[in-house]
Amino acid sequence: MLIKLQNRGFTLIELMIVVAIIGLLAAIAIPNFLAYRKRAHIGSCVSTANSVRGALASYAVDSPGNGYPMTGDLSDWATFIALCNHHGTTLKESMQEQGFSSFEYHGVSTDGGVDTCDNNVPGNECSDYMIIFYVLGVQHDMVGSRIIVSSPGVYRQSW
Repeated sequence: MLIKLQNRGFTLIELMIVVAIIGLLAAIAIPNFLAYRKRAHIGSCVSTANSVRGALASYAVDSPGNGYPMTGDLSDWATFIALCNHHGTTLKESMQEQGFSSFEYHGVSTDGGVDTCDNNVPGNECSDYMIIFYVLGVQHDMVGSRIIVSSPGVYRQSW
């Protein structure tokens, strides 16, 4: 007795339709996934900025006159992480590992002058600071590509 086997499977057209649908879904999902990754990266950098803000508050409490560092005191990343890590953060050895492409530190005097304060001159101490972090790998027009840190708070901006 012979048993006839039936061919069961998909036709070429059905397979092409499935591939086209998967392609459309991928075209929609991949850009959203990349945007979510960038937002998560910005969130990580904002968290780091909050840690830095806490470390500088600790520095101010410990310093004479409760002042913040002068601009010249924190001109490079190595000096910056040494000060911050001494006061409670765990910053990485390079800016890129930390997620930043660059940073700027500015001391602010009591009259609002940027980079004009001097902790050695009474009445002209650095009463505030401003740090500008640029987030690595995030386009400039995305909110959070630049993070401004000062004693009142952390702000995400595009530039």
